[in-house]
This record gives sequence, C-alpha cells and structure tokens, in this order.
Amino acid sequence: MAELTRVTARYGLRHRLAVAVLAMTACVACDAQPAGVKLDTLTVKHVDAEGTTHEGVIICNKEISSDLREIFAELYRAKYPIERIRPISEYGDDDEQSMRANNTSCYCYRAVAGSKKLSAHARGMAIDINPLYNPCVRRRSDGTLIIQPATGRPYRNRQRQFKYKLNKNDLCYRLFTAHGFRWGGDWRTVKDYQHFER
Repeated sequence: MAELTRVTARYGLRHRLAVAVLAMTACVACDAQPAGVKLDTLTVKHVDAEGTTHEGVIICNKEISSDLREIFAELYRAKYPIERIRPISEYGDDDEQSMRANNTSCYCYRAVAGSKKLSAHARGMAIDINPLYNPCVRRRSDGTLIIQPATGRPYRNRQRQFKYKLNKNDLCYRLFTAHGFRWGGDWRTVKDYQHFER
C-alpha cells in the first residue's frame, strides 16, 4: 500500500488507476500461487533501442522485488535497451503472444513447456528479457528444433549481431548474475537466452 501511495503521488490519478488495476490482478493471481508465495507490483523506467523512455510494470515474487528494483534502475541509468515491460495479463496470459511482442515479463502462472511441473514464472521468481530476440531453443529427439517464440527463429544464431541481443558480455547478464540469478543461456540441454531465475 505504501508503494501504491508513493506511485500515486508521483504520477497522478491516471497512473493510480492503472496501478490499482494491476495490483488487483496480482492479488487474484496470488490465490493460484503455491503456499507461501506473495506477489508484488513494481513500476520501472526503461529505454528502447531508439532511446525512448517508457514506464514498465513487473509483477514478481516479493522475495526478488528489491533485486529487480536495483537491477532495472541500473539498466535504465545505463540506457540498456528493453523494448517493453508489461504484465502477461495484457496478452491474455498467453506467453507466446507476450514473447512475440518482445515483452519483458516475470510472473506467469504456467507449467514448464512439455511438462506438468510449475515454471519458476508461476512463483514469480523468473523473468524473460527481450524474449523475441533471445528465444528459448530446444532440440527434439529427432533433431528438429522447438523455438519459443516461433517468430524468434531468425535470432537463434547467437553469432549474429542484432538489437536487443543478450549475452554474457553485457550489463544485463552481469547485473542479474551478481544478484544470484541463473541464466537460461548457460543451460546444457535447453538454451533459454531470455530467461533469468532464482
């Protein structure tokens, strides 16, 4: 409530209404959470690849709220490009649609693709950064690839240079790993270049 009051005072009535709706969404989502999980709603500033400043909203587990505030404040100060940051609910809770829009998001109540196990996103403990340009790449037993989002296929080749690309040499990777997050790009059987989790 204190955070909502602070945001209201800073951004005014229009923003207060938007944040209030998001807060209610988070509360509803909380009912579906595993025991002990509490969600938080953060507002963060970010810049896109053209240098335009935007205000984003992240719904995450309260356990990582402080870390995300610090990380995104540093990314904003450094003008690290992130195209958009919106709650998954704005995409009908459809992860594929959110990724295709290159939307950075955290909380999404869903299972790990291809299993019944809840994703770290379902606990609000994982975040996907610029997912269109940093796809998740899995190889089937027959050698064919599953790429998420499907429109991220042109960006599976990590030797190429393109905007919004995430790698071990950039600030985003350094900040998240310094805060104890693991990067999906380091995994062996799956390469999830967009993904950080704790």
